[in-house]
Amino acid sequence: MKRFITVSFLLLSLLIHYCQAELGIGLGYPYLGVKYNFSGRYSSEIKWATGDGINVYAGRGYWNFYSGEKLKGFVGPELGYITFDTLDIKGTGYEGALFIGGECFLTKRLSLALDFSPTLIGLESDDFKVNGVEWVANLSLYYYLWKN
Repeated sequence: MKRFITVSFLLLSLLIHYCQAELGIGLGYPYLGVKYNFSGRYSSEIKWATGDGINVYAGRGYWNFYSGEKLKGFVGPELGYITFDTLDIKGTGYEGALFIGGECFLTKRLSLALDFSPTLIGLESDDFKVNGVEWVANLSLYYYLWKN
C-alpha cells in the first residue's frame, strides 16, 4: 500500500508539473474541497459539506470564461449525493446546480472565490419525499499547493 501511495503521488506530481496544472485545497462554510485546474480554461473539484446531521458529497466542473492575472470568471455544473439523519428522519437525496462565479487571487497561491446557483434538491426518507429549487451561494478560500 505504501508503494502504491508513493508511486501515485509521484505520478500526480509529474502530471501536474508537465501539464501546467494546479492543485488547490478549498475551505468554505461548511465544506472542504479539492480543486484541480487542468488548464487555464477547465477545472474540476470534489467537495464534502457537512452540518447538523447532513452530508453532501459533490463534484463540480468549471469552465473559466475569463482569466486575468488576479481574477477568474467561471461557470459550470455541480452534481451531488446527500445523506441526512436529523430530527428522527433519516434518508438520502441528490442535488444538481448550474453555477456562475469568480475567483480573486489575493496572492500567487491564495484566492477567494464566490459563486451563485439555483440548485435542485431532492430528498427522500421512509415517510417523505420532497424536492425543490433553492438559491445557494458559496464563499471559499483556496490555497494552491502547486501553482504554475
